Amino acid sequence: MQAMPVALPIFDAQPVRPVFAQGPRSLSAVRLLRLSVTDRCNLRCQYCMPEDGVAFSERADLLSAGDIVAVAAAAASVGVDHFKVTGGEPTVRGDLLDIIAGVAALSPRDLSMTTNGMLLDKLAHDLRRAGLMRLTVSCDSLRADRFERIVRGGVRGLGGLPRLMRGLEAAGESGFDRIKINVVVMGGINDDEAADFARLTIDRPWTVRFIEYMPLGESTLVEDAPTFTVDNAQVRRRIEEELGVMTPVSRENEAGVGPADVFTLPGAAGRVGFISAMSRPFCETCNRLRLTATGELRSCLFDGGEVSVLDALQPSPDRARLVEMMRRCVALKPEVHSSRGNRAMNQLGG
Repeated sequence: MQAMPVALPIFDAQPVRPVFAQGPRSLSAVRLLRLSVTDRCNLRCQYCMPEDGVAFSERADLLSAGDIVAVAAAAASVGVDHFKVTGGEPTVRGDLLDIIAGVAALSPRDLSMTTNGMLLDKLAHDLRRAGLMRLTVSCDSLRADRFERIVRGGVRGLGGLPRLMRGLEAAGESGFDRIKINVVVMGGINDDEAADFARLTIDRPWTVRFIEYMPLGESTLVEDAPTFTVDNAQVRRRIEEELGVMTPVSRENEAGVGPADVFTLPGAAGRVGFISAMSRPFCETCNRLRLTATGELRSCLFDGGEVSVLDALQPSPDRARLVEMMRRCVALKPEVHSSRGNRAMNQLGG
């Protein structure tokens, strides 16, 4: 079903926030550091990459496991207590368990990881033993043929949707009981599955989160972004028309410190969340920084504000310098992000 065109504020020329809303540009406001461990991925999702893929970084240019943990330790020293390991696809990195164990040793309040789930059936148990607390799994269709089209089949025929479902089962058996499912909603591609995804939360303690498509880099969909970006208010209406009115959930009762507005369906075991970066930008409450796999701290998913940490890691990590770089980076946060990001999702860690 083709989505009705919806005018989203982020695409409009008019300001979407009052000019006095400057955003949290102090390191004291940062609660989450996203740690990208690789820009490589074993899928080629339409909303992430162009048709012919992207050039990946040389492995020699990636931060070492020790470097990543050193940056996390510097963040922890100034009160950052939530960490999320990301990619690309983090499970393709051979020393991922060392990174997880190193960050877990910092005793964070929360340590989670985003993944496409293709290798979870093999790794879930080891990830749990290494200290990972939570999982967020990306899944953009519950229809096997459509799933394959969205991810373009991956690069090695990894098993598609059945493999992902086996990974979710393995994760549950390994003790991951607060799994989040991220769904990037794309108009005319998968927006007709909103109620199907929400229905997963009725009998499972999962949180299914609907994310408005965000045009980043040179992805296949980026040139016609307004067509594919569906306002989450519309997604919510579709769900409630079919499954009933949802009740808001207090953020204090939600795992993590993310930007989702969370609800529960009548009698459901799990929750439904909405991340609406395009229709309702949440820049004024942004509480995160990102570390790319090649060593840049980034203040915003869309607009950069990058500060390289490489000089503070050689010949050995300098915690004071790393903290100062974080202060410089957070000060670069934009008042409100632009309508198109300047780098691909796999390069930034989402």
